[in-house]
Amino acid sequence: MGNNLSADEIRQHLDVADSVGLRDIHIFPELDSTNRWALQHGQCGDVCLAEQQTAGRGRRGRQWESPAGVNLYFSLRWCFAQVPTHLPMLSLVTGLAVAEALDDCAIHGHGLKWPNDVYHTGKKLGGILLEAVGTLDQVVIGIGLNVNMQPGTNSSIDQPWTSLRAVVGANLDRNLLVAAILKRLLPHLRAFPQLDMAQFQRDWQRWDILANSPVRVLSGNEVLEGVACGVDSQGQLRLALNDGLVKVFSSADVSVRM
Repeated sequence: MGNNLSADEIRQHLDVADSVGLRDIHIFPELDSTNRWALQHGQCGDVCLAEQQTAGRGRRGRQWESPAGVNLYFSLRWCFAQVPTHLPMLSLVTGLAVAEALDDCAIHGHGLKWPNDVYHTGKKLGGILLEAVGTLDQVVIGIGLNVNMQPGTNSSIDQPWTSLRAVVGANLDRNLLVAAILKRLLPHLRAFPQLDMAQFQRDWQRWDILANSPVRVLSGNEVLEGVACGVDSQGQLRLALNDGLVKVFSSADVSVRM
């Protein structure tokens, strides 16, 4: 089912309650980056999708592989009435929305690798990239998800990866997937200014693939080893060191290797 992306089909899967805060759905055959389009041209509540990206970006300026017609390259521009004090947690909350949406689509076995990657059985399924629009009350939320891409089709990806097609054994309807993500993401965004931290930590725990695992944390020139023990109330990674101390890391200054 190599279906093309269609704004009408996406909206058919959304009811009025799902769509609160959603403006227009813009779909392009090709863009350099959906995030860049949303930053330059998007209005509050606009969704931008592309069948192919020529300069997709991941965290820390890495390239995001974006072949045509098989995956999701998705950006949403969102505006808050004022800057939430816990804005750095937005990428984690976006991750929760994606994980929940996959669950709604009867896809199981996936989880979240702090701070913003979606994994399945040790292989990367997708990632999230947030970019502020000047003043921090507006943000572009970018989601890249490997949907119908076949393993072996791209040798330039430098880490183990998988796709939803490989997980379920069949092609997925990408329009249905976009709608499922919006059904979860939009309510999370509307509730975000009053985020319930305790509930967030419980929700994160459900999907946290690093929990209780030995990890190596690269922070600047420092390499620390310990056991990942969830996130604190600011969404920072908690690392129990071998000497018993617990250190916390923000998503801005750390790269995690399982």
